[in-house]
Amino acid sequence: MANLIIVDDEQTLLHSLQLEMNRLGHDCHAFETAEQALHHLEEMTPDLALFDIRLPDMDGLELIRRVRSEGQEFPIIVMTGFASISNAVSAMKEGASDYIEKPVDLEQVRLVVDRTLENANIKGRLELLERTRSQEGQDNNLVGQNAEFMRLLEVARRVAAPDVQRSADLPTILLLGETGTGKDLFARLIHQHSPVADEPFIHLNCAALPRELIESELFGFEKGAFTDAKSSKKGLLEIAGQGTVFLDEIGELPIDLQAKLLSALETRRFRRIGGTRLRTLDARVIAATNSDLAAKIREGSFRDDLFYRLNVFTISLPSLRERVDDIELLARHFMARFGRKYRKRVPELGKRALERLQHYHWPGNVRELSHVMENVTLLNDGGIIQAHHLGLSTESSSGPAGAAPAKADFDITDPNCTLASLERRAIDQAIAQTEGNVSEAAKLLGLSRGALRRRLEHKNIEE
Repeated sequence: MANLIIVDDEQTLLHSLQLEMNRLGHDCHAFETAEQALHHLEEMTPDLALFDIRLPDMDGLELIRRVRSEGQEFPIIVMTGFASISNAVSAMKEGASDYIEKPVDLEQVRLVVDRTLENANIKGRLELLERTRSQEGQDNNLVGQNAEFMRLLEVARRVAAPDVQRSADLPTILLLGETGTGKDLFARLIHQHSPVADEPFIHLNCAALPRELIESELFGFEKGAFTDAKSSKKGLLEIAGQGTVFLDEIGELPIDLQAKLLSALETRRFRRIGGTRLRTLDARVIAATNSDLAAKIREGSFRDDLFYRLNVFTISLPSLRERVDDIELLARHFMARFGRKYRKRVPELGKRALERLQHYHWPGNVRELSHVMENVTLLNDGGIIQAHHLGLSTESSSGPAGAAPAKADFDITDPNCTLASLERRAIDQAIAQTEGNVSEAAKLLGLSRGALRRRLEHKNIEE
């Protein structure tokens, strides 16, 4: 269904066209004068318009110029009763998409309207593809067998597709979790299992842009709204149409923009920067953060009313430390994927390497694991991955995954706790964890290979 307006001073034709468009499922508004249409356009933007070329108060070409000068980009079909190619050409130069000769045939009107709407839809999708080109090739698989993780996957699929008529009626979802736990992949999963899966999925990272750019990206702007606004631009809320808007790192959204976003969510209406015309928010909104929003509310950097509006349904994603049983599965999954990407033979994962992965603290969660396995797959020639190949810091590997980082196991007040003894223990641990590889041990200790060899010789430590 599309929102249409028709402007024609022939009442019989106007009524017939409105009935036909409504019969086809469109929401059609009819006006006899250009001024009536312009007044309507101050409140809402249609998906398509049909303008008569001659109107009692304004020439149809002038009406098109007025609409385009105000930054309105919807397609316009002109109707002319003069069988004149020159009128049609003039209309096209002013920004019309197509024309229909009078007397009109309702079947022809239907065909032209359908074709024009389809072309506008294709154009919008191409613009969206261009703006999201950087996301191409992103692996959208959520891999795991951990019981809690599988439960959350099922919850996400169920909340994705309630029985509602419009995307705007879908519940807002808040995704919580540490950096790298897969909040963006969960958002895409929810979109893909929703009734609007064929509509755009728009991702905006609120922490990646300065305040001015976030506002213009989100809400769009009108021509002349600021110095560099040479033309009007749609915001992501508008581009999303009836799809999904994913607001990542919502906790970093500036406080003044939080009020504007809250208003858009509450009223389902918003204005572009520098604009007066209300536009409709038809998209579903999913938000995500790794911040403690309750703490931000207490310190005054996040609005509690926005939190309650976003917190309709919350999914808290587990850290990788809480999914130890998934680490081997994920590691092999990433090795297979990067093996295909770089056309490398997939290496084997050694026993001690797997133990190192399972005992590492993973502050970067699944994203960090992915980067580690990409590195070792790229540099390995298909052999066995040893623990020292992983390049993981030993500081986060002192206990099982899921446990808090271990405290120092020495007492500085002990007379036997000297700098020399601590250095010896550090060297011993580095040598053990790298399975005797002096170069890798030196890297862990922040030394050159030669400096570590001199210490080994000084302490009579065998390699």
